[in-house]
Amino acid sequence: MFVGSGEFIGTPPRPVIAQSWQRCRDLGINPFMERAPTVLGPDEIEAILGGEDFGRAGKQVLDTFAQVVAGTGHVIVLADAQGRIVYSVGHRGAERMLERINFMPGAAWSETAAGSNGEGTPIALGRPEVVFGTEHYCRQWQPWVCYGCPVRGPAIGRVLGGVDISGPAKKVQTHTFALTVSIARSIEQLLSVFELQRRETLLTLSRGLERKWAREGILVVTESGRVADMNHAAARALGVQPSALRDAPLAELVPALWTPVQQSVESRSPREEGVMVRTPSGAEKTVLCRVEPVIREGRTLGSVVIFSDRPAASTGQRRVTVHGNPGPASTKYTFGDILGESPALRKALNLARAAARGSQLNPILIVGESGTGKELVAHAIHAESPRAQGPFVVVHCGALPRELVESELFGYAPGAFTGARREGQAGKFTAAHEGTIFLDEVDTMPMELQGKFLRVLEAGEVVRLGSATPVPIDVRIVAACSVDLRQRVEDGTFRLDLFYRLSAIEIFLPPLRERGDDIQILAAAFLERECAEAGKGPLAISPEAADRLRLYSWPGNIRELRNLCAHWTLTVEGPAVHLEHAPRHIREPIPDVDTDVGPGEGLRRVQEKIIRRTLEETGGDVGEAARRLGVAKTTIYRRLKRARSP
Repeated sequence: MFVGSGEFIGTPPRPVIAQSWQRCRDLGINPFMERAPTVLGPDEIEAILGGEDFGRAGKQVLDTFAQVVAGTGHVIVLADAQGRIVYSVGHRGAERMLERINFMPGAAWSETAAGSNGEGTPIALGRPEVVFGTEHYCRQWQPWVCYGCPVRGPAIGRVLGGVDISGPAKKVQTHTFALTVSIARSIEQLLSVFELQRRETLLTLSRGLERKWAREGILVVTESGRVADMNHAAARALGVQPSALRDAPLAELVPALWTPVQQSVESRSPREEGVMVRTPSGAEKTVLCRVEPVIREGRTLGSVVIFSDRPAASTGQRRVTVHGNPGPASTKYTFGDILGESPALRKALNLARAAARGSQLNPILIVGESGTGKELVAHAIHAESPRAQGPFVVVHCGALPRELVESELFGYAPGAFTGARREGQAGKFTAAHEGTIFLDEVDTMPMELQGKFLRVLEAGEVVRLGSATPVPIDVRIVAACSVDLRQRVEDGTFRLDLFYRLSAIEIFLPPLRERGDDIQILAAAFLERECAEAGKGPLAISPEAADRLRLYSWPGNIRELRNLCAHWTLTVEGPAVHLEHAPRHIREPIPDVDTDVGPGEGLRRVQEKIIRRTLEETGGDVGEAARRLGVAKTTIYRRLKRARSP
């Protein structure tokens, strides 16, 4: 017998099976085992099916084909790359019989765990295969015939798992093998759709980052490790053309960057370090690299690398930041980077500078319309403060899913909820220890968490979700909102005691329309930066265009002006921007407003008319209208809702 002697008696099996048997014998697999081992619990299976692309895609496709095999006495199973079954559908009678040998979710059916079989062997070989009856290495599996096919990832072709259709060996059906391959290919196609959706999200994010950090290199990497996009600054830092890296494996082209990207994605936290890269010309250079994982709805979509040619540190040593601490280099702006001379702006900045240097126990509340530069001022406050060498952590409260706000801000203990990391996770407050945390859109914080936030302010400690142990922290809190928090208090959506605690120092940033000549100062600076980035000659602003810019109401504030300058850089040929280059809603005279309105209402109506006109121009596309105006979609919805209110 082969198990004892290693030699076949009688007709030897097919070469692929003979080689598999030899591997099993070398591993010491027991051919007389009665059941495959169980290695996954229900929670682990749920995490794979609900949290991983492979699990979600596989379950969706198997459910589609369930009725196809249910009437044939067969069962379809889905296993991960380790051969662990995570899902099954099909004929209920066949499922009950297969459960006797533990061919069911939670069991290990890799070749190293269960010998030659239709799930584990194709995964080991990386190609479709059939294992008929007595070709199974283990005797208890031999009443079955198994058709298997591996499933590969869409980008680099790595085996993610496999599909198996199993049925009684006496019911061999020639079409079943083709059906198995078809199911595997359907899963791969759905994975490609998921990949494209992630890539679209990443590219949208990168466009926003390029406008925000025009002088920095931006490199966008998909979860699978391929370069989705890069800007010209990144190409210059690496000494390549932007098209040379797009859709290429980062690990092969820039190996030094791949390690921090992997570490950031695995830890789901930012990392920063100086890395040595070798350009295609053979030259070596050190770049300062910051990796930010992109997480949406609990899933990691990829990462964004922000870097420049600046030295990583004066000592030349490698620097690494973990657990979400961005480190001092994350403070990209100082008060010197804030342009403008209007009295209202100078008053706000003088107060901000004094607050930065003053008591670190007092929170700071920055109030201003969307796009007025609240985050920029928060960066400057941190850079001016005694905490400048500590971390600066940014939290956009309005962007966090409601169910994840608590765990993101305060962290969670091990085993706090299904799908949580086994070791738990520190929250943003802990990540900002000995530094500054910037809470944007603080007015969106759920009421049930505001009391816990107040405890952080008053006691200087956090309690992780699922824990009762307070953790002391030393954090300067800078919050921001674009609405009147007093109104939120009156509406019952914001705690009065939290408002008074937060507003110890309140800084009001004026909207762009109230800053007079600052509009032209900013426009000139944006054009200079955009033209340099695009490699174009300088663009001036004609007097008539400058006059019109001063008259416009700028509902999107500085963000809208910056977007307009980026548009002009791409479209204007010649030495200057003229009035005809401006969009129609800026170029045409401001519409008359009613004279029988209260203070401030006339301006709001102008803004509402501009929004409605832009929506007409875009055919009702709110996303495109928001892009043209330089505001968030939520801003448009909010202002239209306000316009409908009596």
